[in-house]
Amino acid sequence: MTEVLRVREDPTIKRHEIAHRLTRVERRLLTYLGKHQTLIACCGNIGAGKSSLVKLLAYSTGMNALFELPDDGFEDHIASNPSLFPLLATAKHSAKRTLGRYYGAINDFIVAQDRHTERAAAWQQARRGVEQAALDIQHAYLDLRKMQLQAAPHLSASTCIDGSPLADRYAFCEVLHRDMDIPYLTAEALAVVDARLDDEFRALARPQLLILLKSPVDTLLQNISDRQRDEERATAGADAQQADSPPEGLVRLVRALNARYDAFVDTIRATSWYRGPVLEIDVSEIDFVSNVRHLIAVYEGIERLLVPREFRA
Repeated sequence: MTEVLRVREDPTIKRHEIAHRLTRVERRLLTYLGKHQTLIACCGNIGAGKSSLVKLLAYSTGMNALFELPDDGFEDHIASNPSLFPLLATAKHSAKRTLGRYYGAINDFIVAQDRHTERAAAWQQARRGVEQAALDIQHAYLDLRKMQLQAAPHLSASTCIDGSPLADRYAFCEVLHRDMDIPYLTAEALAVVDARLDDEFRALARPQLLILLKSPVDTLLQNISDRQRDEERATAGADAQQADSPPEGLVRLVRALNARYDAFVDTIRATSWYRGPVLEIDVSEIDFVSNVRHLIAVYEGIERLLVPREFRA
């Protein structure tokens, strides 16, 4: 079985050794990834820190970084090929707008469930709205993922991508189709997604390493609240206490997604899509953003799974 490596802190690192240990592994990764074009995909639940890890990795090792949302501080980093920026930016903004409409449709449906019976026209209309929005968001992200995977082999140096069509299909879509109170993504819509994957993604680049971020739900929801993204905040009309909290529809989604990500590696290995190495990070234990020892452990884990021993010598 292909290796799954769970990141663990090395408690033996002394303070005076930190700078040397960090820069040494960064230098080795910088050298290897500069000479061997590599694609890394970073996956995980909403709020797990995918964008933060991709940004740190890219600027430490010279990789290109491709993000899934156009947030300040998380813009694509491409060492060359500046002509790609407008195309990727347009796709990301489209995905962000569609994501906002999707969250809005879920919240409208939750309200309709509270106020109406299933036979009511308002309930039926809200259900149709959430079903359409669920398919629309899949199309928007498939469009973006396709563009990123088409671009990656033509970029100089290696590339790290925030997100993956595999996570979209085998975590997000599974939740929307099977794990909600009703299927937000219908069987017909799921078939459309599968057809697009087969027709458009089989020939595209696949990652040599998958980084999977995991976390307890409470940590994820706190991270979502802290970062204050517009599309992840409560809708207009929420009281002051709820205004800065994730909307109920997003909370439900995060909880359901966590179970899917627990089974994600086994699920994608059962398909023909990915059987390569996996670096697993529990972000409630490994705080790579603010703990340098933890960041070292992440980088050394990446090195162990990607870089041959003879290159590290």
